[in-house]
Amino acid sequence: MISLPLFDLPTRSSSGFLIRYVVPRSYPPHLVGMLDRKRAFQTLALGDLIIGAGHGSPTEFCGHDNEVLMDIRNMPDVKGKVVILISCETAQELGPALIAAGAKGYIGFRQDLVWVVDADKSATPWRDEIAEPVMMPLVTCINEVMDGKKVGEAFDTMQRNFSGNIAKEADELVRSCLIFNGKNAVFLGDPNAMVKKRPPLFIGFKLIPPPPIVSPVRKPTD
Repeated sequence: MISLPLFDLPTRSSSGFLIRYVVPRSYPPHLVGMLDRKRAFQTLALGDLIIGAGHGSPTEFCGHDNEVLMDIRNMPDVKGKVVILISCETAQELGPALIAAGAKGYIGFRQDLVWVVDADKSATPWRDEIAEPVMMPLVTCINEVMDGKKVGEAFDTMQRNFSGNIAKEADELVRSCLIFNGKNAVFLGDPNAMVKKRPPLFIGFKLIPPPPIVSPVRKPTD
């Protein structure tokens, strides 16, 4: 299952990269935009892998319009699953709670997950070259898990890709984001955990991107 909120620039960016590079090879359900609500998330958290893009806090993970999908007191059945959250701060308490509840593995971030977004690419976020250095290591990590590789190895690949992008990044702001994210990335659970191997991303999906995202973007408020 994949949680894909689309209501502001950060969620459109992270969800957009997943829509482009992960969704075509994943099993339903895909909770996209307005479908990404607590009842659906709690009911449809099936299979052996939960992937979430959304805002978070030490104790909560949120979906569309910041609706809380799970917290340390109320979460779906995660026993035997791997959980990957592209979200802020969930490694502090929610990640350990997921492992305590029986999840085989968790990947997330201890502090904020930070990156630079090109607002002009909000309809086609997968074409955002400014966000790409941060987003693609996460995509590669998820795809390695879906390739049937050990979760600990996929996490190590993500960290190596962060480091590789740091070494070649000329923009100091993007580089500082990569350094910060690498330091705050967290893996918990069994490093040898694996999920069922998914089909590869077929050539048609590699060559033809999804249609533009047409749902409205919420303007930031003070």
